[in-house]
Amino acid sequence: MDINSIMSSQLASLQQTVQLSILDRALNLGAAGVVEMLEQPQPEANHPYKGNIIDVSV
Repeated sequence: MDINSIMSSQLASLQQTVQLSILDRALNLGAAGVVEMLEQPQPEANHPYKGNIIDVSV
């Protein structure tokens, strides 16, 4: 094996490792954001028209 093919395979391995590391970091940040959103108190959403009009014509 010559030095170019060895360096080429090492570079490919390093690129894959870096890409996986970046992907892992992005997934961890996304999960942390979701956990933070879920831990915040959720406001009660009012129905846009429920209870505003009462039909009393019987």
